[in-house]
Amino acid sequence: MKIHIYKLKGDFYVKKVISVFVAIIFITLLLPLAIVYLFGMDGNEEKESIDSVRVFVSDEGRTEEMDVNEYLKRVVSAEMPADFEEEALKAQSVAARTYLYSHIEAFQNGNFPDNHPDAPICTDSTHCQAYITEEKRRESWGEKADENWKKISAAVMDTDGEIMTYNGEIISALFHSSSAGATEAAVDVWGSDVPYLQSVASIGDDKAPSFLSSVSISEDEFKHTIDEHVSGTNWTGELFSNINRSEAGGIITLDVGGVNIKGTELRSMFSLRSTTIELTRENGDVIMNVRGYGHGVGMSQYGANYLASQGEKYDAILKTYYTGVEIEHR
Repeated sequence: MKIHIYKLKGDFYVKKVISVFVAIIFITLLLPLAIVYLFGMDGNEEKESIDSVRVFVSDEGRTEEMDVNEYLKRVVSAEMPADFEEEALKAQSVAARTYLYSHIEAFQNGNFPDNHPDAPICTDSTHCQAYITEEKRRESWGEKADENWKKISAAVMDTDGEIMTYNGEIISALFHSSSAGATEAAVDVWGSDVPYLQSVASIGDDKAPSFLSSVSISEDEFKHTIDEHVSGTNWTGELFSNINRSEAGGIITLDVGGVNIKGTELRSMFSLRSTTIELTRENGDVIMNVRGYGHGVGMSQYGANYLASQGEKYDAILKTYYTGVEIEHR
């Protein structure tokens, strides 16, 4: 009988030891994983910071690993005049960083650019962002080289890690030199509606030195240029007609020689600065008066500089041009 009692006590003791052991394993190993899983599901977990990026140096045909902020300083130096307001330069820094991060994210998801499949970004301004080397920067800035570099470096570092998101996703932070008084909605330029790239008023664009431009060519040259790019034209009627404009004033579509084309196509054919074009005929010539410079979507750089000169901070400037975005630190 006594032996039976001790056996029960022994079994109880063993079970208790096992229970404690299992509890220790759960607390030290499984509980932290459960906490990470539960609290990491809200989408607010800390994102891994990006310190360096592989950049394809287009004019040299090579890929280089660069510090992200050093790369961005060279981009901002090339994209925006150094004598712009500090808050405008900060806005440009955040836009440039957002653009970079969106390309890095796409690259990580397996979208490799045809022009540079081993790097998410390149230095060709016609494909990615503008970029300038120290040598060219110093040549351009002259005696203000060090002063300008210090100013732009401060703008990049003061916004270190800041990017724009919409509903938690990195945005496509498009920008241009100057609009015609209002930015273009993405849908009117490229046909796809983007909620944060809508048409907004842009004050101060007319202060840009390149705001107004004009191209004048003969009617015969106009027809010849169109015929090189468009098939099926018939010049017995109007040279141009049925001009369809966006809310911002840019040409969405028009008829030339009886054929409907996009305003972006007209701009490209005649190397015009924007799609905000007024076409007139005078003494056998076609005159195209243009306002603004660039595609007109997203942030206007000269508009941003005007807002900064009026006391607006960079975050307010960005939220003026990118509808409904948030500024996050990553």
